[in-house]
Amino acid sequence: MPLPEPRANEKKETFVSRCMEEVTTEDREKWPDQKQRAAVCYRQWDSWQKDHGHPERAEK
Repeated sequence: MPLPEPRANEKKETFVSRCMEEVTTEDREKWPDQKQRAAVCYRQWDSWQKDHGHPERAEK
């Protein structure tokens, strides 16, 4: 399952928290350490923001 993407008007901290909760069992095996999973979610945020702009400014 792919990692989640930020939702419109979602704050960074909210997204990272949600992302870490949605990491699948398979992904948990790839990234067993919570710090690794957090880094992956922060990278997902940064990548999405670079490609789409900041979600806090996105339309609902």
